[in-house]
Amino acid sequence: MKKLFIIFISINCFAFSLDSVNKAIEDGKYEKVCNSSIYNLAIRKNDDGLLNLYAIACLKSDYINKLSDVIIKLRNSKEARINAVYYSTILYKKKLLHAALVDGMDISVIKLPKCDHILSDIYDDYISNNFVKDNDKYIFSYNNLKYELSLKEERPFTKMVLKVIDENNNIKEVKEYW
Repeated sequence: MKKLFIIFISINCFAFSLDSVNKAIEDGKYEKVCNSSIYNLAIRKNDDGLLNLYAIACLKSDYINKLSDVIIKLRNSKEARINAVYYSTILYKKKLLHAALVDGMDISVIKLPKCDHILSDIYDDYISNNFVKDNDKYIFSYNNLKYELSLKEERPFTKMVLKVIDENNNIKEVKEYW
């Protein structure tokens, strides 16, 4: 009986439905969806739809590095491959921006498609020199918000820190990327 109970609990812990994943995304609970259990389930079921929902959640919760595994797996249909290109573009822009800021790499000639992610906008403006440099900060402006991009030494990585600042100079959000 005890073994049966443990099996029942284990099954319920990993019982995700597409509806519950969609609901979590609609409710803005992206981190709940961007976890290894959802990813592993999508891989086991060979479910591009669930894998795409996982990727959207990771993107919205700024776990951009988790997109690398998704990019490789999204290959079973035209739509999946298009989504993989979209995720690749965002990941690539993040990596190039990091290399430019940390290593001084010249990325000014690397034109990539526009995406609807803040790092895409910042990348595009960075290579176009459409920003204000204030000491060690790169300042970008969009939709009445100011975005301050700077570097933070945190072993073993140097991270990019993006502060989102409203029109009253209040910090609304701080995001870190490496």
